[in-house]
Amino acid sequence: MTENTTVGHAVLARLRAAGIEYFLANAGTDFPPIIEAIAQAGEDDGPQALVIPHENVAVSMAHGYAMVTGNPLAVMLHVNVGTSNAICALTNAYRTNVPLVLMAGRTPWTEQAGLAAGTRSRHIHWAQEMFDQAGMLRELVKWDYELRAPGEVDVVLDRAITISQSDIPGPVYLSIPREVLAAPAMTSSAPRRAAPTGTAYPDPDQIAQAAEILQAAENPLIITADVGKSPSAAGHLAELAERYAIPVITHVPRYLCLGNDHPMHLDYEASPHLAQADAVLVLDCDVPWIPATDPVCDGAKVIHLAPDPLFSRYPVRGFPSHLSIAADASAALPLLAAAMAGADTARIEARRDRVAEARQAVRDRWQGIRDKARQAEPIHPAWLAQCVGELLDGDTILVNEMGVVPQHAGINRPGRYFGPSPAGGLGWGLGAALGAKLAAPDDLIIATIGDGSYFFGNPMAAHYCARAYDLPVLFIIVNNAGWGAVRRATKAMYPDGKALGGNDIPLSRLDPAPDYEQIIAACGGYGERISDPDALPAALARAVKIVTEERRQVLLNVIVSEVV
Repeated sequence: MTENTTVGHAVLARLRAAGIEYFLANAGTDFPPIIEAIAQAGEDDGPQALVIPHENVAVSMAHGYAMVTGNPLAVMLHVNVGTSNAICALTNAYRTNVPLVLMAGRTPWTEQAGLAAGTRSRHIHWAQEMFDQAGMLRELVKWDYELRAPGEVDVVLDRAITISQSDIPGPVYLSIPREVLAAPAMTSSAPRRAAPTGTAYPDPDQIAQAAEILQAAENPLIITADVGKSPSAAGHLAELAERYAIPVITHVPRYLCLGNDHPMHLDYEASPHLAQADAVLVLDCDVPWIPATDPVCDGAKVIHLAPDPLFSRYPVRGFPSHLSIAADASAALPLLAAAMAGADTARIEARRDRVAEARQAVRDRWQGIRDKARQAEPIHPAWLAQCVGELLDGDTILVNEMGVVPQHAGINRPGRYFGPSPAGGLGWGLGAALGAKLAAPDDLIIATIGDGSYFFGNPMAAHYCARAYDLPVLFIIVNNAGWGAVRRATKAMYPDGKALGGNDIPLSRLDPAPDYEQIIAACGGYGERISDPDALPAALARAVKIVTEERRQVLLNVIVSEVV
């Protein structure tokens, strides 16, 4: 410890020792000790500090980085106001089980000079103090704490990082008062005290029961949303489904769980198939169907398999479960496949034929939609999805927030597709795409984002970051001049209501729409508006060329029809 070494230095040193690559910061008056520590450390003594002009973008970037790498980043915000600005993005990260270390300063508690370094010096230091700053987000983190003793930096940060990565991963929150940040402290590069927990294996007896249920079923069904979070688990699912001819529904997937081209990938909707299933394996899926509208076959046996198969942090969730298996799918699925080795071969092959027929009927329906969409003007979302899908390869990542419908994009590669959190906090896609680019700098990142979501994504902050940190992303704004989800929800509740009788459903329009393609130009990017379906493939090719060869961010404002 030198005369000028503070907790600010110790925090950065500890993050560096733990392997945290980036420190995403939205600074305030609590940050001077951190700022001084960064200045003294120099650019090559990480973690690399990045200025992020909005808190939701910062947390979404950390989310995007973690979903690609599995590793957390550190985000630090300004006291209670910065924390509150990040809560939407934090909700997304928590419900998607994404690890990240969220920190915030805390208002100085001392008023008189000489009591401590960092005492109150601005008028805002009174109004910003809260009785319980972490209380506003305690439901959205796995762990929260306030650092009180300068000598405990290593212990507390080690615990925060390890908890974020362990069991079911998720965000953690650490607040640090300015007096503590400014206090003298030792820095350390010692290894982390505790390693994260490993893979959770299932109860062997439960695996045997699950195998028995699935073997006895004539029409078993697998429904999943998140198993693709682990590409290895997605591979095990592909093998299990193929071996035993069990059709798979990827219901509102947040990851690519099973490729469209897999012979057992049946559909994205459970509704048309659920009533015939006599056994259902719900695999890493919080909402496998909608109980109010989707009938489950009488007598069907339902198995839930997930790290927390009851989703115990959801206040109400009443899906039937004859067997609840708490385990990681990457460990459980190979064991389940082995336990089913004695299954009736004739029954499997007969089912394989039925699945192939049902699957072809679904594909024919999709193709019919695409055939009609090809010449539609404004551009039909299915045509946009098909054109985007033709760009996807092993070096491309698609970040999709209310953008393209997966069945028309033909997504087939695990680890290359990411959808929004089930919490539905809009504005995730812009920051998540930047975080994905931060994690995979050599890959092409395509972000398809609804125009309503674009508003929530703090676009100027996001485009600033893309320019400042050399993160060229292809942003595609799917512009239907409003919130399509609001329109669809209104139609579902009031199909014969007055709201649907006119051309303007109240509270759902964003009209007149901004010229989105001009916004990116302010941050050195290229923008273009496309409404002609024939012009779309060439515009996409042009955009990819600019992103990859010129390393400039691109925004395509694609005018689409509203399909409800």
